[in-house]
Amino acid sequence: MKRIYALAFLSALFLSAAIFSCSKEDKNPVSGDEGQTVALAAVKVNTDALYDDVSMEVLQVNTDAGLSAQPTSVNACATITVSSTDPAIWPKTVTIDYGTAGCTGVNGFVRKGKIIYTLSKKLINTGAVLNVTFDNYNVNGYKLEGTYTITNNGSANGLNVSVQLVGGVVTYPAGNSYTKETNTTWVQTAGQGTLTALDDEYDVSGNGTVSSSGNKLTATSKGNLHRTVVCPNTVSGILDLTYNNIAGTLDFGSGTCDKSALLTVAGKQYTVTLP
Repeated sequence: MKRIYALAFLSALFLSAAIFSCSKEDKNPVSGDEGQTVALAAVKVNTDALYDDVSMEVLQVNTDAGLSAQPTSVNACATITVSSTDPAIWPKTVTIDYGTAGCTGVNGFVRKGKIIYTLSKKLINTGAVLNVTFDNYNVNGYKLEGTYTITNNGSANGLNVSVQLVGGVVTYPAGNSYTKETNTTWVQTAGQGTLTALDDEYDVSGNGTVSSSGNKLTATSKGNLHRTVVCPNTVSGILDLTYNNIAGTLDFGSGTCDKSALLTVAGKQYTVTLP
């Protein structure tokens, strides 16, 4: 079960990448398609982090409710309802209700509304499918919508899950909104034989889109992105980015845990700073 906890821990770490800033040697403002590519790249990182936090909440509650393994402490911040409670009856529906006033989690994020998910069987079983929907749900003022699905692909050598977002919509506190879809696979590459999650590492591959007002950015992993539990940011790998006729890349480096990545758009380079 450390594998399930590890993915939740990774999601918590990746949410720390929600602040995204760019700088470059050329101080002239970026505009046109080039500027839109840079802006949507920032939205891509932000919104990925918000949905990663949903994974963290769902996987933790799933374990707390005894649907993955033995129950631990139930989340005291939210009201959790499981139907049916009969262990022989599947699928099950779980509602995580954070209320309307705001519920502050252990990582300091304030959540409101409901996350509702159905689970076909215990998530540790091969073929288990967990489908997430939202009821007026927001975190730190960002409203999330869509259907978010986690599927256990099964593996004899660590965690292997597919994560898909369909019909995603993120509405920012200022009122601007973005639609997005993602389809990724997480494969564990290290730490399978130990009890601690701190030595776990993952290869992540797949693609996703983010769009607003007819402007659409597509991001596809060039090979695998590599992530480790002990580092809050992706440590290596490249995302290929496409917006209209503009192509770019986001390069996370060669394996060092640091706070920067290199965004290249239309032959110009920008330093992406992650906290």
